[in-house]
Amino acid sequence: MEELFHIEKVLGFCERVCYFFLVNLLFVISNIPILLFLLFVGASQIRECLPLFLLCLVPMAPALSAVMYAMNRLIHGTERTAFKDYRRGYGSDFLQKISLGMGQMFVVFICWTNIEFFSIQVKIFPLVLVFIVLFAAAVLVTPNLYMLASRYEMKNMQIVRTGTALLFAKPVAALGNIAALAIVLVAFELSAGTTVLFMGSVYGFLIMFMNQNVMQKIENK
Repeated sequence: MEELFHIEKVLGFCERVCYFFLVNLLFVISNIPILLFLLFVGASQIRECLPLFLLCLVPMAPALSAVMYAMNRLIHGTERTAFKDYRRGYGSDFLQKISLGMGQMFVVFICWTNIEFFSIQVKIFPLVLVFIVLFAAAVLVTPNLYMLASRYEMKNMQIVRTGTALLFAKPVAALGNIAALAIVLVAFELSAGTTVLFMGSVYGFLIMFMNQNVMQKIENK
């Protein structure tokens, strides 16, 4: 009986590992445009080709939402197959998530353009600082936006307002989101071959796990 219990635990662990791997694989496939950019253009050319780079990032919006949707189901023990959960999270309100991603990339582009303009052309440093703060906020709010988009039926403006409010009202959660990304990047540096198989799903899991209390408070309100 004890051996059977151990076998069930091992099988359960293997199923979780496969779930993480398949969700990450689907996430990578969904982000082929940015992979092609990095392959044929290169990370060193991001600054020179920023509009194209940001355009290639737009498909990441529904993909990241899908990962967070799947990981939330896994946390609550309601997961089905990785493909079904990912497809549900990806396809639900697809156009809304695409427009949310496009809006975010547009804000990032405007902020970066103004940073370069006011720091190089005009040299008005107070405005440079303003746009640096806005640029940082537009990037740091990313997990909040797609966490909300993956779980709640909200209009994009509601998602943006709520995500931005959480960024400043819940600084500990924001730091946790940054730490989650840092953990994944450090793991990638230490063992790129293994980490690349799970980094998207692990990042989504950490975000959803650390923000369970935040989402509970949102639902209570």
